[in-house]
Amino acid sequence: MLNRTKFLSSMLIGLLVLAASSVDAKERPNIVLIVADDLGYSDVGFNGCKEIPTPRLDELAGEGVVFTNGYASHPYCSPSRAGLLTGRYQQRFGHEGNPEPDPQWHGDDTPGMPLSETTLADALKEAGYVTGAIGKWHLGDAKPFWPNRRGFDEWFGFSGGGLSYWGDLGRMDPLLGVHRGDEPVDRKSLTYLTDDFSTEAVKFIQRHETDPFFLYLAYNAPHAPDQATRAHLEKTAHIEYGGRAVYGAMVAGMDEGIGRVVDQIRESGLDDNTLIVFYSDNGGRREHAMNLPYRGHKGMLFEGGIRVPFLVSWPGTLPGGVREQSPVTALDVFPTVLAAAGLDPSKNEKLDGQNLLAGLTDAGTELPKRPLFWRYSMGDDSYGYAVRDGNWKLVDSRYKNRKLLFDLANDPWEREDLAEQHPEQVDRLSRMIEAWDAGNVLPKWHDAHGVNVRKEEDSRTEAVEKAARGERSRPGLDLNSMIEPVPARAKFIDENFYIWGGSMVRDVDGTCHLFYSRWPRESGHNAWVTHSEVAHAVSDDPLGPYHFVDVALPVRGEQLWDGMCTHNPTVHEFDGKYYLYYMGNTGDGAPTRKLNMIHRNNQRIGVAVSDHPNGPWKRFDEPLINISEDASASDALMVSNPSILRRDDGTFVLIYKAVGKKRRMPFGGPVVHLAATSQSPTGPFRKQNKPLFTAPGVAFPAEDPYIWFQDGMCWAIVNDHNGHFNGTGSDSLALFQSVDGLHWEPANSPLVTERIIPWADGTQQSVHRLERPQLYLEDGKPTVLFCAAEETKQKLHSFNVHLPLKWHGD
Repeated sequence: MLNRTKFLSSMLIGLLVLAASSVDAKERPNIVLIVADDLGYSDVGFNGCKEIPTPRLDELAGEGVVFTNGYASHPYCSPSRAGLLTGRYQQRFGHEGNPEPDPQWHGDDTPGMPLSETTLADALKEAGYVTGAIGKWHLGDAKPFWPNRRGFDEWFGFSGGGLSYWGDLGRMDPLLGVHRGDEPVDRKSLTYLTDDFSTEAVKFIQRHETDPFFLYLAYNAPHAPDQATRAHLEKTAHIEYGGRAVYGAMVAGMDEGIGRVVDQIRESGLDDNTLIVFYSDNGGRREHAMNLPYRGHKGMLFEGGIRVPFLVSWPGTLPGGVREQSPVTALDVFPTVLAAAGLDPSKNEKLDGQNLLAGLTDAGTELPKRPLFWRYSMGDDSYGYAVRDGNWKLVDSRYKNRKLLFDLANDPWEREDLAEQHPEQVDRLSRMIEAWDAGNVLPKWHDAHGVNVRKEEDSRTEAVEKAARGERSRPGLDLNSMIEPVPARAKFIDENFYIWGGSMVRDVDGTCHLFYSRWPRESGHNAWVTHSEVAHAVSDDPLGPYHFVDVALPVRGEQLWDGMCTHNPTVHEFDGKYYLYYMGNTGDGAPTRKLNMIHRNNQRIGVAVSDHPNGPWKRFDEPLINISEDASASDALMVSNPSILRRDDGTFVLIYKAVGKKRRMPFGGPVVHLAATSQSPTGPFRKQNKPLFTAPGVAFPAEDPYIWFQDGMCWAIVNDHNGHFNGTGSDSLALFQSVDGLHWEPANSPLVTERIIPWADGTQQSVHRLERPQLYLEDGKPTVLFCAAEETKQKLHSFNVHLPLKWHGD
């Protein structure tokens, strides 16, 4: 590589900033903007990688300019893309989080890049360019946000943040799949998305080689899921660590595709008239990527989260073999491309980026010097910030809860915090952040970033403290990998009754007793709130088949708090006695088209006790958990759906659903989950009053937890609404963990199962609902996962399904 100063001193290239009217359309360069997804800084050869082959990117780097201090404007996906395609800090227009997958339009509140924003495609299309978007979009799933409505003439790709590389939607909405324009693409026509996107890019160039074009090629590689073809995996067969080998194959496959695009540009005779920009949307992902020698990864404001592989190539116009050390940002792409196209970027006063063209083409002109700013939302009205001004960088971290100051000239690795030695710099840079932030707006929506970084920081702290104490790490739990094919006998259904949920316990003779909710089908689905009863079935095997025996908790009179309805049981054995926890209510007994709110709002929690699962069951005249008398309390309206565990210190922890009176009645709200503790399984319980399983900006992220104690830890399976915690993007089950049963976080392997039943005959049944999880533990280990299933949205019927769990090594 040549030194920039030496090389530029031998080049006499004039500025390319020309008036748009003076540039013939045929003379305007084609623009190809290539974006990688979560690519590590040192995962490309031109930044020193030796194990992942990237020969085509290295070739582009040798022909162009590599920005060694090239930055994304945000540390993760969607916001950084919003900044790239608008040339503006995304905080200026509230695009500060990843939107939840949702293809429906909800008006102005719909998450996505605001329609008021002008994209680079809008500007170039107006200037006479043919525009095309290929690959991942992630700037809004609803149709008004789609690329073909944001300045792009053509679109081939998907709208969301992630997708199977084979285009498999699973149970996702079809609108979230691969599209050509507005039309969905038949999955059978797809091969491997990285290859498909490369092929589409080649075809786009072939179609438009006589026109000035702007091609936005946004790969989803190497973003998860980790999937690669056998052919690409051959490129990293020398990497011994499997996860890194697969990740590397995804990068190598992208590199090969970029090479095909460059070859087509050359074959079409366009190489001297095509400006190519390559860039990663943020720092490398936490797993398998490498951002060395820099600190941190995607999601962080340390260098590893925002300093990215970044190059520009324009043979014959830009110098080659240059490693430019001046800091630049993705926001600079917009004005630089405008200038290259003969447009005047200074006419757009909203742009936050700077035109780099003069500094790249004129040896006597320096690149712009200005501070660079970053902000991420924690979702709770707090923000993390960073600013780089020259070689000084201040990181105001909301998960470290302190300000860190670095001198990047002497410490680009951010190892030495100089905040205490240079308080004047901390104060100066803090004031710069405040002035910049005054021009920003509140986020239009929130995501899980704050939850995730706090979880990661807590996990790091825990690991460090354990190591210092010489403790072994607690074992992880991956229930998803333990699910076995489900035999037909494990489906418990009754043609005459809706069945909902099931909890099982063995007696001393080994008989399996299943307690479940049931109500007449003729009364309709919503009659659960008026006509449900806790029934009892038995089997010789935990999986079934089960046979109805009796009603364990029958109707006993409207004068009693649980006299008209009993529902959602969970059964446990403690010290030789059996405890059946449940929700009960009373009211007028009238089933309604929607929920009977009299019954719904009278829900309370009770426990019945017996010496044997066959009963008789002793019930109590007062609830175990009642509503709070304080009208402002989170459980002032109703309480329901209990789950209980006993910790190793003997304390019982009971978690329940609660509804307050702060929102419009009769439904009330918000709906939360609370914990209560006791030294006895029958109470009295002391309420803790801190909502559990929460996520910033999400009103009702989880429901129906089942909790248990295992291997020194408390565990919970929850119904994860929209896959918020496990990353599936749709309703599914997620695993949480806790050291005390009162403070919960998603487990390291949070996915339990999606809404698919893997039957033993080889079929997989997608169901509308798969929830109300309960476990049967044998010798302290989960052995069967009991769930309620509903096949269709019409709620015509429901059944219980019992999923066998196999421990590795069993």
